[in-house]
Amino acid sequence: MMTQTLAILHDAYRELNAKKLFWFVLIISGLVVIAFAGTGINERGITLFGLEFQVFVNTTIIGRAMWYKVLFSELGIGFWLTWCAMTLALVSTAGIFPDLIAGGSIDLYLSRPISRLRLFLTKYLSGLLFVALQVGVFTVACFFVIGVRGGTWEPRIFLAIPLVLLVFSYLFSICVLMGLVTRSTIASLLITALVWLLIFGVDSVEKTALKAKIAGEIETTAYQNTFEFKDKQIAQAKERLATGDARAQADVDRLQSERRALEDKKRKSDPGRHNWVIAQRLLLQAKTFLPKTSETNGLIDRWMNITDEIGEERSERRQRRRASWMPNFGDRTNVRLDDPEVSREALDVLADRPVSWVLGTSVAFEAVVLGISAWIFCRRDF
Repeated sequence: MMTQTLAILHDAYRELNAKKLFWFVLIISGLVVIAFAGTGINERGITLFGLEFQVFVNTTIIGRAMWYKVLFSELGIGFWLTWCAMTLALVSTAGIFPDLIAGGSIDLYLSRPISRLRLFLTKYLSGLLFVALQVGVFTVACFFVIGVRGGTWEPRIFLAIPLVLLVFSYLFSICVLMGLVTRSTIASLLITALVWLLIFGVDSVEKTALKAKIAGEIETTAYQNTFEFKDKQIAQAKERLATGDARAQADVDRLQSERRALEDKKRKSDPGRHNWVIAQRLLLQAKTFLPKTSETNGLIDRWMNITDEIGEERSERRQRRRASWMPNFGDRTNVRLDDPEVSREALDVLADRPVSWVLGTSVAFEAVVLGISAWIFCRRDF
């Protein structure tokens, strides 16, 4: 049994080896690593293959080791492996099952004493082989770049291999199901791309709604702080009025008018903030049933300490920030989504989402899709 499985995997490797796309992606990965190694940072700015650019980003802002870890996360994982290499991998592996069940190819496999379920799972694993090899080579090369150029040997970088492989497996499971249903490589690839776009869209809209919700929380807290501040000013003006200060009455009238105007402004804007809270909750529930591609990749930042603070420290930092939402720090009753406070708060919220939720619900989605695919594969009369 094991010999047959290894033979199928070996055939899959030979097919990948024969495809020019496999080597094309590997060469591009090598060029990305070279570009990665060619960058540097010093006390004056950044360098690129010996050319120095004096910018505000330098070693007084970010350490050399952290610079290379951030580059690996943003350039290597966030751009190359997540989008470019992932797309090429799907193009390369999309035809595995349509080609298997078309033109009598499957008859050769089924003529051997091998169960359909084992054949299905083995072919599925062979599809993951493409990404495993690509990510493995890329990560090993980056490990040495960070070690030599950054001066730190970071074994946690190898966590990128299972994480990127997981993200690909989410999409590949959809591609397999569509390939079995449509028997067409192009159709399965296009539908997978559309589902991927849907997942990306829901994720992006949910994060936008999260920022709007946080902006609303900042505004609500600012209103409360401003009301307290106005009440203190009114009380002080009334104390002056009680001592016989004739000008204090005008101050009391002005401050009370300002408070009423502020209350009216808050009352008119409350429905909008409430709607964003509901929208974000509904979108988060929708995300629960979808694979979390971006958040799975984002786990590498947590585990490599790129987002540094642990939960308790983030909570303390958040409380200190909220204490600063006072009137003397400017008007915080109209907060934009691109406000730095909103961005920092949103990053903290995303970092606090449990790993069990990110991976558990995503793997559950993949298991359901694979279960349907296996049922179709085992039941269909080829």
